[in-house]
Amino acid sequence: TQTEAGRRWVLKLIHPKTKKNTNGDQQSASSAATPSSSSILQQLLPQLRSANPIRRRGVAGTIKNCCLDTDSAWWLLEEVKLTKHLLYPLAGPEELDVDEKRGLDPDLWLEGPDKVREPDHYTRLYLVESLLLLCATGRKSRESLRLSRTYVILKWADMVEEHENVSERINECVQFLRRDEVGTTEGSSDEMVRQRLAIDSVAHQISSSANYDDVD
Repeated sequence: TQTEAGRRWVLKLIHPKTKKNTNGDQQSASSAATPSSSSILQQLLPQLRSANPIRRRGVAGTIKNCCLDTDSAWWLLEEVKLTKHLLYPLAGPEELDVDEKRGLDPDLWLEGPDKVREPDHYTRLYLVESLLLLCATGRKSRESLRLSRTYVILKWADMVEEHENVSERINECVQFLRRDEVGTTEGSSDEMVRQRLAIDSVAHQISSSANYDDVD
């Protein structure tokens, strides 16, 4: 994945094979219902939770290289839902308040005090660098990361980070996420998140009266 050809191969969608049934109609090789297409990258993502640290590090490095493909950024964020896979290893046992949980994928906080943050600092580095590469691809990518509450996880991760190079990359991500976009008013990035989360909370009949002190 260090070359463009390698990245394209990992990101390429693999479509399920079909075969003709007795009536001559095409159907899935495994069932009549055709399963959705997936990429090699999507098949690798569960390995970020592997018990093998070398495997986790290798997959994290592969993801980072795939994030170099700027044309695939929106697909990675919106179709693959890569953000939650990147954030899960960076999340820890800290107790989050209601405001911090709002808009955050439940997988990132449901384990509570039992959640273990990724112990391998190289894996953490690759994951944060992946987020940084996605931040650099454009405004839509940054807005997606903001609405996923990426800042909340990075904030807590940085508080306990012992390796300077990882902490530096986290701070670079935070600068991307907290800054206002060109041509917008001061505080507009935070305001966008507040408004969008308020809309979502009403839709789910969740109280929207909380104080947003920490909004990414």
